[in-house]
Amino acid sequence: MQCRKLFLSSMLIFVLFSFSLIISVWASSMMWSQTYGTEEAEMAYSLVETSDGGYALAGYAESFGAGSKDFWLVKTDADGNIEWEMTYGGALHDIAFSLVATSDGGYALTGYTNSFGAGLDFWLVKTDANGNMEWNQTYGGAGDERAKSLVETSDGGYALAGNKLSGADMNFWLIKTDEHGIIPEFPSWVILPLLLVATLVAIIYKQRLQKRQACNN
Repeated sequence: MQCRKLFLSSMLIFVLFSFSLIISVWASSMMWSQTYGTEEAEMAYSLVETSDGGYALAGYAESFGAGSKDFWLVKTDADGNIEWEMTYGGALHDIAFSLVATSDGGYALTGYTNSFGAGLDFWLVKTDANGNMEWNQTYGGAGDERAKSLVETSDGGYALAGNKLSGADMNFWLIKTDEHGIIPEFPSWVILPLLLVATLVAIIYKQRLQKRQACNN
């Protein structure tokens, strides 16, 4: 009887050990790490999982591109192997802080640019599914504007948030654009006709009110 108990205990220990070993091997096969870049500084700030099970990363690269720092978009497969990569920028610093996978299958990146625009400006870059730039827009003035977050909105446009230097104060700055990154502007030529219409409506209403008061008297 004692031998039987010893045998059963040994079998139980063996089964538990085998099971834990299988789990350990399975878990280790599901984990990996990859590095991207060369001898200079490359930094990722944003990551999305793509519809094909891979990943897209955005940040900046110093090792390659047009300037000292450029937007860098890297697309990988499910195991982190690079499928393609793209840089966007000019001669100065251009750093991406936020990335979204767009509803048309492409990508949109935002951050700031010192290569284009009036100073340090918000920069929005839209690409196709292969990272080819479709269009880009800058937002800002002569001061310091840096975008840090981006979402695609329900109407197909984009909303960007970051900071804006106003005098000596640094403030939140939120921008809403259309699907092409354009901020709709109220046409100045519409203002005068609207004022004339409003004035005419006020005159007609006043005349009718005076007539009604005269009839009541």
